[in-house]
Amino acid sequence: MSTGDNWIGRDMAGQAITLRPDYVVITDGPSHQCLEHVTAVAQPERVKVIFDHDVPTGSPEGAARLGRINRFARQFGCAFIQSAGVGYQWMLDQVVRPGQIVLGGGAHNSIYGAAGALGLNVPVKALARVLEEGTYTVTVPETFTVALTGRLTQGCSAMDAALTLLSQAGASLKGKTVVFICPSGGLSRQDKAILCGMACGTGAVTALFAERGEADLTLDLTGVTSMVRLPCAGREVQSSAPIEPVGALSGTAFQAGQIGGFTGGTIDGLRKAAELMAGKSLARGFRLSIVPATAGDYLLALKEGLIERFLSFNAQVHAVGDRSAVQQGPGVIDTGERLITTGLYTYDGCMGAPGSQVYTASIESVLRAATSKTL
Repeated sequence: MSTGDNWIGRDMAGQAITLRPDYVVITDGPSHQCLEHVTAVAQPERVKVIFDHDVPTGSPEGAARLGRINRFARQFGCAFIQSAGVGYQWMLDQVVRPGQIVLGGGAHNSIYGAAGALGLNVPVKALARVLEEGTYTVTVPETFTVALTGRLTQGCSAMDAALTLLSQAGASLKGKTVVFICPSGGLSRQDKAILCGMACGTGAVTALFAERGEADLTLDLTGVTSMVRLPCAGREVQSSAPIEPVGALSGTAFQAGQIGGFTGGTIDGLRKAAELMAGKSLARGFRLSIVPATAGDYLLALKEGLIERFLSFNAQVHAVGDRSAVQQGPGVIDTGERLITTGLYTYDGCMGAPGSQVYTASIESVLRAATSKTL
């Protein structure tokens, strides 16, 4: 099977199929753990090794991971992409095409559904076998379809829609393929990327878009309001972190914010952030980090004058990459502090010291906190 075309057929659920991926992605994120089990690479031309998480390395452990993936790529003749930005977003922008299959070890590998491709998160040891054999045998999950109707209102974004879906139907999505039914032109590709990438936040297998189909659930985008994902104890319970309307945090004080990743750091997100900063000032003492998703996004932001506007707002602009879980380096917070971010992790210590608190929300909500220190 060379494409994911038959993956979502309801009569396919429960069947074991063998996929031959167009690409296998290894990063310095969780997927690098598979390398200790790899003794050969069947198709090195299909493997992309991407340094994108801890950029530049902010810890000895991060430097060690960079060295490991670099040596692996050199040993087996795989492409090594260094500091191009978030691997998911770089692949989506530069490489992936409709009908392709992309395997990796990331929780948001479903993002490729925005391009009409099938993205799957593969367990560590199975990913090692994929590298060695060039194929992946998997049981097709059941499909859960979500019809998207209406349009998002001003002040709300695709992230709010994704958080709304996870709060309403998270348990129903677990272990399934999420198919969003949306007429052509209803959402931008980056909106689709956010929805697909976040759909697996409570245990879905992957996500795709289709223009028609029978719906298991209807999500009216017109009724979506600003949402926020709350802190949780550890990474192992991240998928069950509570999600609430932003209003539930009214008056809560924040010390720092971050806009970045595929949910905030693309050129669309950076333009939105700059627009929301117009005529406003960063609250005294609030630390705001801007992390462009890819080098391409950074260059466009420079060309359009966005970086200058961020600096004039007294925000700090960091190197491109995925900085949604870093314990050391720029942007981290101390025990007792709160960070609001477009990043997707909120477990204890994911952005600094244990005892700090991280909240996931939209660009609009991050900027609201940045100007007033509260929501």
